[in-house]
Amino acid sequence: MSELTVEHVRAMANALTLPVQDDDLAEVTHRLNAFLAALEPLAELSLETVEPLPSWLELE
Repeated sequence: MSELTVEHVRAMANALTLPVQDDDLAEVTHRLNAFLAALEPLAELSLETVEPLPSWLELE
């Protein structure tokens, strides 16, 4: 997967109406790329034998 650029992060922040200052864009971009790199190994997991679970649990 290619890394996000400052322009990508700016566009995503604007689309989500997240206030990210121009001075912070480089740091936010760096952190998002590091987070995505840390998650990459999860894409290699075999999920063929995993049963789906609901994404919410009702607590009584």
